Formats: sequence, structure tokens, C-alpha cells
Amino acid sequence: MQATHFPLILTPLLFLAAMMGLAEGDKGADPAPGILFDTDMGNDVDDALALGLLLEAEKRGAARALLVVSSNPNPWAVPGIRAILRYYGREEVPVGACMAETGLAHGGFTEAMAGTSGLQPGGAPGAVALMRKVLHEQGDRSVRIVPTGFSTNLAALLASAPNHGGDGIPLSGRALVEKKVEFLSIMAGNYHDPNHAEFNVAQNVPAFKQVIEEWPTPVYMSGFEIGLQVHSRWEALKQALKPENPIRVGYEFYFRKELKEEKWDRPSWDQTAMLQAIYPESSHFDLSDPVRIEVSPEGKTTLKSDPPKDLPARRFLRFSAERTAEKVGVVLDDYYREP
Repeated sequence: MQATHFPLILTPLLFLAAMMGLAEGDKGADPAPGILFDTDMGNDVDDALALGLLLEAEKRGAARALLVVSSNPNPWAVPGIRAILRYYGREEVPVGACMAETGLAHGGFTEAMAGTSGLQPGGAPGAVALMRKVLHEQGDRSVRIVPTGFSTNLAALLASAPNHGGDGIPLSGRALVEKKVEFLSIMAGNYHDPNHAEFNVAQNVPAFKQVIEEWPTPVYMSGFEIGLQVHSRWEALKQALKPENPIRVGYEFYFRKELKEEKWDRPSWDQTAMLQAIYPESSHFDLSDPVRIEVSPEGKTTLKSDPPKDLPARRFLRFSAERTAEKVGVVLDDYYREP
């Protein structure tokens, strides 16, 4: 290539551009936030799309997938998760299995997803043991946990004793969470209708109540009413996801074989919690003032204006005139799109 000579007058501009480039490099030097995803994969297809969102965000340098654990006791949950990780080139991400027989345990579309890679059930360590191990290995307050299913694993983690199962970790589960976790971004509850016992809460009410009343870090809550307004639209998804993508395979199976509905659109409940975890400082959602959550025996969640004084803030997501469900839908559509 022929050498190009620029007039001396451009030198300050080039210097400024170089400095801006260095600044951008400095920003990129900070490690992306680590995400621990706790999912009931198999009960609804939004979990699969939330995992796809995380893995695409990782490709863009916005997050690191540290661990995925299942709160769904169905044996096909883990191979379904692994099929997605394999497809996105992240097969090395550890996956933990639910060791409790609590909550709805569907597995039809996860079995279909596992079939894309010939994966079978079995061979996964327990979720709580793996969560303790991965948290112990991370920097202080560097992990963001995203639960989009039952609170079974989280409650068991909080209750775990030092040296749980002989793991050699000297901290209790609660102390480990307080030391290593930055915040929790959870899809659970309904903060618009106090008469609704939302699915994730109702499947294990004692566990959710324990988590919301004892979790020692800030908590962001994406309620039923948020994801209900953000639609995953089949017409967009079939353009974004290749036919062999296990997320698309699972999505098609879920609507064709399980829901048997003609219109293949679905609320984006779990994706909103994941989006908040990856971009908590963005303008995607408004946040409420700190609140206290009262949980009924049936799983109904009622907001109280007197937040607990001995715990970090619990805030729920909401939309506004500037921060709308439509804008969030556009963001999610962009993250679903394969190259």
C-alpha cells in the first residue's frame, strides 16, 4: 500500500482520536460482570431466550456466563441447557442440577433441544454445591445472580453451612452471598396485582419468602406485569434464529406440541430480569423506591412502603413514558439475532 502523508494540521485531531481509543481500551480492561443464571428451563420457553440473551451479551463483552443451574427437577432440564451452551460455543460453562423434588417439572421442549446435540440426562453436580464453588472462586461483590424460576436453589444456598458437603469453604451460604454477590435480579411476583399468586413464587412459596426476607444484597424484582408487556414475536424470532438453533427448536416444540396455539408470540418475563442484570445502569427500566414484600401462604406478593432497615434495598422494575415496553422489545430483538 502506498504511504499516505497527512498535513500537519490534522495531528491534534489524530492525537485526540488516539486518546479516545485509549480511553475506550481502558473501559474494556475492566472484566465484564459475572452472571450466575438460575432457571427452571423446561416450564416456559422464555428461559431459553434469556440464556440466549446472556450468551449474546457475552459475545459483545457485556457479561460473563459463570454458571447455569436448574431449579426444574425434570431430568431433561440440564441437557437442554447444555445444548444451548454448546450451540453458542460455551460448552465449558458448568451446569448444576436441581436436587429437590419441588415445583412443576415439565421437560418436553428441553428434551427436543437436547436432541439437537444428542445429549442425555445425568452427570451434573448438584446446583447448591456448584453455586458455592463458583461463588467462592469469584472476586468480592462481582457476581450478579439471575433467578427466573423457583427459589429452591437460592433458599438452599442461604441455608448451607460452612464446609457444606465437605467443600472446604469456611463461609456459610449467607456469608458467601454477602461477600461475593453484587445483586440479585429476579423474575418473580406480581407488583401490580396483589391478588395474583405468580407462578415462580407459588411453586415454592417458603423458598421465595426466605429469599426475599433474608437475601443480604440489593434485589431487583421483575414482576409478572413487566414481562407481560414485552412480547417475543415468532415472526421476528424465525428471522433471527437459525433453524438448527436449539432455542428455535425448543420454541417451535413448545408452541406446536405443548401450548398448541396458533399465534406463536410469548411474553418476555425472564428476559427482562436478565436484561436488568446485564445493564443495571441503563435506561431500560424505571426503578421503584425501596419496598418491603409481604408474601401470603398462597404466593401473593403485596408491596409495603416500610422497607426492612437491616437489608439492602428491594426495588421492582416498572415502565414509564420514556422507558417503555416497546423499547425493551427492540433491544431484545437485537440480541436474539444471529450473525
